[in-house]
Amino acid sequence: MRSVVFPHSLLFVLPLFFVWSAAHLDLGQNPCTTLVQGKFFGYFSSLSVFPLNSSFCSWIIQNPDPRRYTLYMKVSKPSGICDHQQIRTSQFDSFLESTRTYLGMESFDEVLKLCDSSVPYAFLQSNKQFLQMKQTLPRHEGSQLQWKSIQPQETDFSLEYLVLGNRNPSKAACQMLCKWLDTCLSSSSSLHPCGIMQTPCSCHDGEAQVPHGEITGLTKKKEECVKNGIYLENCISNSRDGALEGGWTSWTSWGDCNRDCGGGLQTRTRTCLSLPEEGNICEGVLEEGRLCNRKACNADGHYDSKSQSLRSIDNKKKEDAEDQYQMGYPAPQIGDPAAEEWSPWSICSATCGEGLKSRTRFCVSSSYSTHCSGPLKEHKQCNNSACPVDGIWAEWSPWSLCSSTCGRGFRERTRTCTPPQFGGNNCDGPEKQTKFCNIASCPDLSLVDGNWNDWSSWSACSASCSNGTQKRTRECNGPSYGGSECYGQWSDTRDCFLTQCPVDGNWQNWGSWAACTSTCGGGIQKRERTCYGPFYGGEPCPGSMEESKPCNEKKCPEPHEICPEETSASVTWQETPAGEMATLRCPRNSTGLILRTCILDDEGDAYWEPPTYIKCVSLDYRNIQQMIREHLAKAQRGLVGEGVSGVIQHLVDVTQEGSSYSGDVWSTVDSLRNITEIFRRAYHSPTSGDIQNFVQIISNLLSEENRDKWEEAQMVGLSVKDLFKLIEDFIEVIGFRMKDFKDSYQVTDNLVLSIFKRPANSATDINFPMKGWRGMADWAKNSEDKVSVSKSLLSTGDTDDSSIFIIGTVLYRNLGSILSLQRNTTVLNSKIISVTVKPSPRSIPVPLDIEFSHMYNGTTNQTCIVWDETDM
Repeated sequence: MRSVVFPHSLLFVLPLFFVWSAAHLDLGQNPCTTLVQGKFFGYFSSLSVFPLNSSFCSWIIQNPDPRRYTLYMKVSKPSGICDHQQIRTSQFDSFLESTRTYLGMESFDEVLKLCDSSVPYAFLQSNKQFLQMKQTLPRHEGSQLQWKSIQPQETDFSLEYLVLGNRNPSKAACQMLCKWLDTCLSSSSSLHPCGIMQTPCSCHDGEAQVPHGEITGLTKKKEECVKNGIYLENCISNSRDGALEGGWTSWTSWGDCNRDCGGGLQTRTRTCLSLPEEGNICEGVLEEGRLCNRKACNADGHYDSKSQSLRSIDNKKKEDAEDQYQMGYPAPQIGDPAAEEWSPWSICSATCGEGLKSRTRFCVSSSYSTHCSGPLKEHKQCNNSACPVDGIWAEWSPWSLCSSTCGRGFRERTRTCTPPQFGGNNCDGPEKQTKFCNIASCPDLSLVDGNWNDWSSWSACSASCSNGTQKRTRECNGPSYGGSECYGQWSDTRDCFLTQCPVDGNWQNWGSWAACTSTCGGGIQKRERTCYGPFYGGEPCPGSMEESKPCNEKKCPEPHEICPEETSASVTWQETPAGEMATLRCPRNSTGLILRTCILDDEGDAYWEPPTYIKCVSLDYRNIQQMIREHLAKAQRGLVGEGVSGVIQHLVDVTQEGSSYSGDVWSTVDSLRNITEIFRRAYHSPTSGDIQNFVQIISNLLSEENRDKWEEAQMVGLSVKDLFKLIEDFIEVIGFRMKDFKDSYQVTDNLVLSIFKRPANSATDINFPMKGWRGMADWAKNSEDKVSVSKSLLSTGDTDDSSIFIIGTVLYRNLGSILSLQRNTTVLNSKIISVTVKPSPRSIPVPLDIEFSHMYNGTTNQTCIVWDETDM
């Protein structure tokens, strides 16, 4: 779509700057569409917008704001006569791209009547957002447009447009519009009413009227300076009022036309003169233009659409005080007087009516003679015949009421002519004028349904080969006065096929690498791929169908550097070079692999390390681990489910029976970690039974029967730190879900766990283990090991009184034997106590008392060890 956008109006000076946002208008991005925005005056020739070999071209002009501006157009009709109406003219509010519908569309065809050459001009007035002139019939169809004249110039029409403010329009713009209105009304009739319904200008006899005292130089003129409704420039009313006033000079002659044909522009200029003592200001334009050479160019000519601006002066003050007009007076007579005869009679002062002739004489006398007697000047009447009086039009009658109470109608006005006298001319101009009127939209009795325009031509195929589609569109002239919408689709598609597309060859995925040609000392591995295609003249696959790479480049081991084949526990380990790991499938009741590494001893001989079962997980443990992961996935999606308690109980039963492999320990820790994450969410609310079972599972893991499993698990990455982190997270989750001052106490064979929830503003001392607790295990009941947490620790000044603290304490029975594995120089033979406070206090004003009892009285050099969990 061609878009023509100009800056602010160049034709006339407006009191305000015009800034508006162009309404979105997408008419399919037709390259034969011209959209005019931001221009307030211009013209074009139809051959430049609607070429003879074109179809479905359109010209659209946008009104910046229909509430503030009105669009006026003058159309010079073609001299030829067309058989069919091809150019449709309409105004509309907006265009809906989704349904291809024009909203608020009104046709101007009855006003324009482009093919009716009985009147040379047509005038339009538009008060909507857009005005459009559009071709409606394609050139290649049977009912194409045919002009009776074969000369392109005779089919050409031109258009001028003017966008005028509804309030305070400029004088220059009103001058042009008033001339249009005068021409429009002078040729109006009932068959060709004037299309200009109203104007913001005050027009009289084709001239724009302005308040008295604002003409030219802003200086008041006498009534003698007004002639036929026109104020004369630089006018001096009489000798007594002959003081010079500032203002405009006369216009220069019209300049040359800037085009030889197709419509050009001529300009003329004038100068502003101002009195220095008054500082007068000139108002109006420095330069004005008019159209010229409207005759269309021949077929080889160029048709350009141009606009012309007229320069104006808003504020000009003359600063040179020395440049002043000088008025002349009669010079005194010097010489000797002498008598002289009468001069001939002068020409009569009037050609008709009462006129006067005059003659003069001079008195010449010497100093010794007498003075002359009698008058120096004589007058006599002449041409006393009556003057011819032209016919004079009376004032126009008021405009009649609109001929229609709704929709478009007509208004008329008339005037009478006072007959001429004494041979005067008759009245010039029409006796009656007619113009369109539009009062209001018609009610439902005159509903106008929407109707489709013709289909556009099929677009080019979307694909240059193989299957494609073609598309054509049509547009809906939107309904009026409550009519129905257009029924049907605004777009239509059909399949198209031009030819088969060439298909280049395409490599399939590489196959797997073949076995290495050698197990050591360097070998070669190869793989291949297959080319699919080419087809229909396409290109073959680039590159090679085979590739290779070196493999097993390490040095072949010596015989003593190879662990021999070995059979143990009904399984056979194959020969394996030192530094490599051999694998075997886990037993039938489990999944995974058994791992065994061949290493070199200090003398360089290869030997087998014991096999590890960290990758072996019993089927019962694997099934429980998978079920817990499924529950966690649902919890992470925000769902609410059931069955978590049953899975936890099942895990209690399985761990009670013991673990077969170190992988079972690793699987159980992973399951407990996922159960804690489930407790964090709304998916499942843990019950007291769930809490007791969770602690029981940990106790089962810490039984003496699992010590060797822990040893192996820690060698491949699972540490006691993971267990501490798991229990700490569990305490935090359960503690925050408990009610205030409600404690949880869990006692098992291998650990005692307590959870306290205390508000900071009402904290109490906490002692653990709690003496006299019902169901306390014997190994913990008689122990002197204890922890004391002062309430001062939880109610410091640095802590918000509304804070909630969770305190968790755990007494482990046999965890020392597992911890000692990581510290070979230290023997742990006592119980272990852990304390967790969430959130961590900002400061510890009082010590945390932890007391351990002696294992036996003969102990010497006993040491209390405190671990920071970040070092584990």
